[in-house]
Amino acid sequence: MVTRIATLLIVGLSVSVAQAQITDISVNKENFEQSGFPYKGKRVLQVEHITTSQEDNYIVFSKEERNADPDQLYIQQFQKIDNQWTAVAEDYVSEKGIVTSVWDARKAFFDADKDGHLDAIFVYSRHPKGDMDKQLSCIGLVLYKKQFYRLQADQTDGYQKTTYSDNYKELPEIVKDKVSQFWQNLDKE
Repeated sequence: MVTRIATLLIVGLSVSVAQAQITDISVNKENFEQSGFPYKGKRVLQVEHITTSQEDNYIVFSKEERNADPDQLYIQQFQKIDNQWTAVAEDYVSEKGIVTSVWDARKAFFDADKDGHLDAIFVYSRHPKGDMDKQLSCIGLVLYKKQFYRLQADQTDGYQKTTYSDNYKELPEIVKDKVSQFWQNLDKE
């Protein structure tokens, strides 16, 4: 009887794992920085290893050394191509007099259109150089089909109005709906 229950548990867990659409695998930032992985920048702020039924991804947020002027945030999606990790999507954030801060604990991974590929939203904020306690804006960075899309709320109006990148309108409605749910529930301060 115990063997039968154990077998059922193992089969049940296997089915659950097989049906899982997206898996976020924990990555140690310090070990990753020393690994020789081909990311831009000198230091890793956030790294996510995410697998789906169709792909294996690393999403890396990195910067140059501390207090670099100007502040530069690199955002890269890597996938294994011909047995090598290759950047398949890249973005870059740098504004004169502005420092960006990545919100490592605020993110979401999903597959809204059920195509087996990663859909994700990450959050970062803008601060005046020299005053990290003052937040100017909260930005949602959407990754969909190897492209980045943005939505932004500003402190000046209490984060009430959201503006969108020009390409945001190209996102399918099902993805916009997922992003909207996340964004509405996000404490942007």
